[in-house]
Amino acid sequence: MCNRLLVVEDDKDIAFMLRDYLSKENYEVLIANNGQEGLKLVRENQVSLILLDVMMPVMDGYETLSNIREFSNVPVIMLTAKGQQFDKVIGFKKGCDDYIVKPFDLVELTLRVKAILRRGSINVTSNDLVKVYKDLKINKEDYSVVKSGVDIKLTKKEFDILALLVWNQDRIYSSQTIYEQVWNESYLDNDNSVITHMRNLREKIGDRVKESIYIKTIWGVGYKVEKDI
Repeated sequence: MCNRLLVVEDDKDIAFMLRDYLSKENYEVLIANNGQEGLKLVRENQVSLILLDVMMPVMDGYETLSNIREFSNVPVIMLTAKGQQFDKVIGFKKGCDDYIVKPFDLVELTLRVKAILRRGSINVTSNDLVKVYKDLKINKEDYSVVKSGVDIKLTKKEFDILALLVWNQDRIYSSQTIYEQVWNESYLDNDNSVITHMRNLREKIGDRVKESIYIKTIWGVGYKVEKDI
C-alpha cells in the first residue's frame, strides 16, 4: 500500500506539479487549496505526510499547522517563498518537521519526504511499551524509568515529556507542542510549566543543558532527543 500525501497549496500550478511528480514516485496525493480544506482532508483521511504552504488565503500555513497539531502528529513539511530564519523558527515552534523554500528542487523535496517517512516507519514499528535509550529504560506500562539499574522517580508530567521525546527521536518539539500534548490544554505564551518540568526532568536523569546526554535544546525552537544509533 502506497503512502498518502496531502498537498495544501493555493497555487494550483504548484499543487498539480507536486501531485504529478509525487504520483510517479508511487505516492497517492490529495490536494487542498487552502488551510480549511486541508484540515477537513486530514480529519477525513489517513495521511502519511503533509506538504503545507505558508502564505495562503482564508487560513495561512502557521494557523493550519497549529490546528493540525491539536489532533494529529502527522509529519509536516512547510513550503514557502520566504527564507528568513524568523519564518523557520515560527514553523518549528508550531510543530513542523522540515522546511523547504520555493523555488525548490523536486528531487530534493522527494528525498526529504522519503527520509521523514522512513523515520516515521521506524518509530511505528518500535512503538511498544518499553524503550531503551542510552542507559535509560523507559516503561509506559508502569511509568517507570531505570538508569543503569537504578530507579528514577519522575512525576507523571516529567515521564510523559520524556516518553514523548524518546518515542519520537529526532523530532523537534516546541514548548507549546509539548504543553498541548502532555497537559492536553491550550498553551499560554507566559506559561513556564514546560521549562520548569524540563529542568526538573533533566536534573533527575542527570542531564545538562550545555553538555546534553539525553535531551538537546534547540535554542529558540524547542527540544529533541537525537536518534540513538
